[in-house]
This record gives sequence, C-alpha cells and structure tokens, in this order.
Amino acid sequence: MLKNILGKALRILIYSGYLLGLSLVFLHDASTITDGDKFIESSLTEYFQEGAFFITVIMYFLCAKLYRPNRSISVVLGGFFLMAFVREFDAFLDFYLYDGAWQTLVVIILVAVTYRTYKYWHPMTESIYNYANSFPFGLMLAGMMVTFVYSRLFGEPFMWQTLMEENYLRSVKNAAEESIELLGDSVIMFGSIEYLLYVRKIKG
Repeated sequence: MLKNILGKALRILIYSGYLLGLSLVFLHDASTITDGDKFIESSLTEYFQEGAFFITVIMYFLCAKLYRPNRSISVVLGGFFLMAFVREFDAFLDFYLYDGAWQTLVVIILVAVTYRTYKYWHPMTESIYNYANSFPFGLMLAGMMVTFVYSRLFGEPFMWQTLMEENYLRSVKNAAEESIELLGDSVIMFGSIEYLLYVRKIKG
C-alpha cells in the first residue's frame, strides 16, 4: 500500500513539475514576437501541444498491444488523437505537400479506425465498459472537454473584443486560447500515461 501511495505522490510531483515548465514556455512565447505576432504556429506552445498529442498516441497504441481485452478502445483513441496530431500540422502539410493534405491523412486514419471498429465491434463494447470505469478515462475526458470545447469557446474573438473593446489585441486572445488548449492537451497526455500504468497493473 505504501508503495502505491508513494508512486501516486511521485506522479503528482512529476505532473506538477511539467505544468510548472509549461508556465515558462508560456512566458517565453509571451515575450517573443515572430512575423509581427505572438503564439503563432511556430511557437513553443504549439510544439508542446504537438508533443503532448504524440506521446498520447504512443501511449494508447502501446496499451492496445499490451492488453488485448481493451485493444479496440485503445486503437480508437489512438487513432482519434493521431488525427488531432495530424491536424496540428495543417499549415505545414498544406505548404510542403498540397492544400488539403492534412484532411487526406485524417480521412485515411478515420477509414482505418472505422474498419477496425466495425470488424471487432463485440470486443469494442466490453473494452469501452472497462475503460469508462477507470480513473484514466476521467482524466482523458476532462482534457478533451478543455481542449476541444472550452478552449474553442474561450478563444472566440467576439468575446475578447467585447471584453477589451477598443484595446483589443489578437495576441492576448491567442495567448489565452493556446494556453488553455495546452492545458487540456497536457491533461489528455496525463490520462494516457495513467492508462498505460493502469493496463500494466491489471495485466499483472
């Protein structure tokens, strides 16, 4: 029991340290102007968002490989966050490949995941039940709500224009939206790490 408590305390410290590091990333981007703006596609904040999704994808696919009963839901979640990861590179892919390249990649991933889900639908229902009753699910869901819902609403220009009136600055809106999104991405990543630890524990 003591080992379990110490392990959780250590993870809390690690996650807290990571969030502290994100505040330094935010400070760096707040003081850096690139192409006349702040918090652009090439900012450290964006890189950390991409990194969080990359780690999340790796964690879920590792879980799919390690624990067969939850393989279906692990593949679906890994595929979903892989699509989110590709979406982060929309400008890069459109510039270096062709306009709409990221959509093509997302469609390919979506078709593959949909086929996998359809083919193994019965194991899917059981794996959803197992995952939905775990602590990592709560973390992942909270992170998704922050990233895909709240950050989008929080970053609406109309709200910031109403708040700042004639003093409206797009960089302030960008800072608020991107920092909230990065927080959500980080919580999703924490959830994926916790899921891998959970899978290893129940696997024995």
